[in-house]
Amino acid sequence: MFFPLMKTPQLEGFLDLLNDSPNNWEKPFKRTAHIYSLQIENNKWKTNKLFVLKKGEYRRIYSGEFANELRLTNLLIIYPSATELPSVLESLPKDKFWYSEVPAWRNTSGFINKDAQVSYQADVEPLPKSASMLTFHPFIQFTEIKNYLVVLNLIANPIIEKSDLYVFNSADCELRGKESIYSNSVTTIELDKYRFKPTDLPVFYSPQLAGIPFGLGISNDQKMLSLEHTHPPASFVLFGDRRKSQAIIKKRWIERLNQVINA
Repeated sequence: MFFPLMKTPQLEGFLDLLNDSPNNWEKPFKRTAHIYSLQIENNKWKTNKLFVLKKGEYRRIYSGEFANELRLTNLLIIYPSATELPSVLESLPKDKFWYSEVPAWRNTSGFINKDAQVSYQADVEPLPKSASMLTFHPFIQFTEIKNYLVVLNLIANPIIEKSDLYVFNSADCELRGKESIYSNSVTTIELDKYRFKPTDLPVFYSPQLAGIPFGLGISNDQKMLSLEHTHPPASFVLFGDRRKSQAIIKKRWIERLNQVINA
């Protein structure tokens, strides 16, 4: 399990880490967590031990502390380990320090300025190297607010590759534009230039790269921030097999969108 420390224009990123048990009825663990940062260097994962967290300890870190590490990708991966790690890794480590499936063990990641902060319950597992992303985005706001799409990608291989992200209006499948997103990175995309209306439902589609998409809103006076990650199409399915429904929904939409792209 990995935790993202993210950076985006105008805002500083932060990550809260707590070494404690996920509940008070299972047998508590008392291990010390070795907190590492992981970044790509020469096509390998370079590890850097930041500090240790003993049982019950809490720590917040900020993107400003790692300006050089965040310079290229706007993403620093934080990994809690039960043991010391080698200085270089060929792939992301697979051992989990905190392991809880329901609910998933999480910490808190977000953005902050002098007047406000916003966060989500953060954990990320490596995504497949070759996968697609299709997401519907109902989070654009229209009152003195700047809107952004933030795409987080993490894959096990230490590579940074560019992929296309297509921007559509779902009502008529009109192609509004094309952006670039990157593996093992956080990419921030301005949305107001696409002039979506309150009655529009934007769709974002990447044929080659999966990611976790967020809607980020920043008020013009910067005193209000909002952050919400969008959900895959299966999240709209109330009954039945969500995985089969996801496959059907994605197939139908991707076929329609590819027809527009290839026209």
